[in-house]
Amino acid sequence: MIRQSYADGHCYRSRDLFDLGDDPSCFIVYPGGNGFYIDTNVEDAISDQGFSVSQDDLEPVFMPFLRPHIRRVIDGFDRKTRSSSPSDTCAPADSIHLFDRYRLHYLKLGRVDLRDVGCTPDRFYANLAHKSRDEIEYDFIEAERILKPGELARYTYHIFDLQQFFSENFARSHPECLDQDRMDRFFVQSLCRLSRDVSFWEGSDEESGLRPHLVRYAVMYFDSCFPSGDPLRDYLQDFMNRHRTHRPPESVQVSLSESARLLGVTVDAMKKMDCRALTRQYRKLALRHHPDKGGDPDTFVKLAAAYEKLLKHKSKN
Repeated sequence: MIRQSYADGHCYRSRDLFDLGDDPSCFIVYPGGNGFYIDTNVEDAISDQGFSVSQDDLEPVFMPFLRPHIRRVIDGFDRKTRSSSPSDTCAPADSIHLFDRYRLHYLKLGRVDLRDVGCTPDRFYANLAHKSRDEIEYDFIEAERILKPGELARYTYHIFDLQQFFSENFARSHPECLDQDRMDRFFVQSLCRLSRDVSFWEGSDEESGLRPHLVRYAVMYFDSCFPSGDPLRDYLQDFMNRHRTHRPPESVQVSLSESARLLGVTVDAMKKMDCRALTRQYRKLALRHHPDKGGDPDTFVKLAAAYEKLLKHKSKN
């Protein structure tokens, strides 16, 4: 169906202009070569309803139904009719429904960050202006084609802002670790709340039950899984790596006086050494005591432990 968005007072509505039937490709005429045009009967039928269209207006509508080899030929050309240009006037960002803003952020940026959503310029949402809810939803259906199967679960999780219902500090980065039953309940509640949101469906006809445009998100959520793997293990490993400290075994912990003896200096002289002098002294002795040079392995291990402890202490001062 070819539909039109039109202003009706303070909101936009949509109306049907032409029924394309089960096979829209039957309205494409191929005169020869790689040329094509849209059957003029389509233009005439739409014009009879008081809305004038041209071949340039119709071409993007029929582009998905072109013969594949012709579409490949013209795919590299920048046709101004391939996509509608953003409006010159931009609605204020805070007038755009939050659900639309979440979806657009994820599809354009690959994430939904509340800080970004709150400070994005109005121009970012220009493609949502002067359109009915029906047209906006079909634009999102087309845009969501870029999502891979493994992204669908994370996409629905973020655009419905399900993390707000969880206090776990890994809720944003690892939703797969959360209680799935609780997440399912929160998703259904959010979906039903959006279906009843009058401001979101402004200009649309009344519907009983779940709105048809939201059915796809129910299917997307319940038929998709988060990427396989062991994210909990990855999270714990990352936590341990970030808090990891090196602590030599008790057998190689060295006292202050022993450290001075290993370095061949007095305790007072060792305390006065800066990092550069300490490193120079250590390297000289490490060459002497290294096992590959015939040195004693135990002495070398103690020397290395003493050096690491002293260097860390001096670096802090």
